Amino acid sequence: MNRAVAIWMSIAVSCVGGICCAQLATRSVVLRDKLGIIFGHGHLLALAHGRGIYQSDVDRRLAETHYLAGSANGEVTKAERQSALTDLIANATLVARANEETIPRADAKQELNLLRSQFRDDKTWGQALHESSLLTSLLWRVLGNDLRSRQWMSKRIGHDVDVTEDECRQFYESQRQDFFVPERLRVSHLFLAAPPETAPEIVETKRTAIEALSVRLVAGEDFAKLTAENSEDEVSKLRGGDLDYFSANRMPPDFVEAALKLHQGEISKPIRTRLGFHILKLIDVQAARQKTFDEARRDIAIELANQKRAAAVQRLIVDLSSQADYLRPP
Repeated sequence: MNRAVAIWMSIAVSCVGGICCAQLATRSVVLRDKLGIIFGHGHLLALAHGRGIYQSDVDRRLAETHYLAGSANGEVTKAERQSALTDLIANATLVARANEETIPRADAKQELNLLRSQFRDDKTWGQALHESSLLTSLLWRVLGNDLRSRQWMSKRIGHDVDVTEDECRQFYESQRQDFFVPERLRVSHLFLAAPPETAPEIVETKRTAIEALSVRLVAGEDFAKLTAENSEDEVSKLRGGDLDYFSANRMPPDFVEAALKLHQGEISKPIRTRLGFHILKLIDVQAARQKTFDEARRDIAIELANQKRAAAVQRLIVDLSSQADYLRPP
């Protein structure tokens, strides 16, 4: 007889008091601990609303955490194991508490479609489900649990994330240095593409073409007209090459450097960046400046609400994780 089955039968036979073995398997800490060891899950570490949490659950959570952090082979500390166990207890309690929440099927379907949209096509989606051994029925249950849990938490957090005008203003005054608009340029360009992988003979053809266009501009031809006819930036050429306002970090450094050497309305000689060849026309420069409170208020309100939400969620997790029916002594 299989050893695991033999041990299971031995334990079952030893049960007394008229309580059936199935009830013990659900409620008895000692029995569940032994069964966990027999079936390779390790010791029972906690019970939360009837859900057993074993060493294997903690190991799996830690493996997932380390994988996402890019340290799959990192050493696991005692604090990390405790944190993983706390999260699992909180999650089991949360799922149990949120079980009575009602979620419209349309919401679950929308969540499923959002998840599915991250895959290239139905074949890739199906392959991912197959490789993860995740049945569609189980996926629906997981999504339902997640939506119910989020709804339950949202109701408990409620007004804890409300942000007042005074809080926003105090934050602005204490962090004024963080609220500024960087210097912005407005430039038009005539562009011929020549990225690094371009064949040398094509690069030379583009170089000759851009130099010829520069000569025509010097001779007085209209910049917007030449750009509309010759530029390979298919979007900006429709606006005479106008790139609208941009901050320096959005463009190649040599592009910005060349633009800043120009006076307003001046046209540059041809320059080359990693993208290709450009002829620039400086339209305007807006100096860096401090944001007003009104300009910064929306971003501040979002930041403070996020901070409050994170703190409220953490308090809720601490409360949920303290409600284990059983916790294995350290």
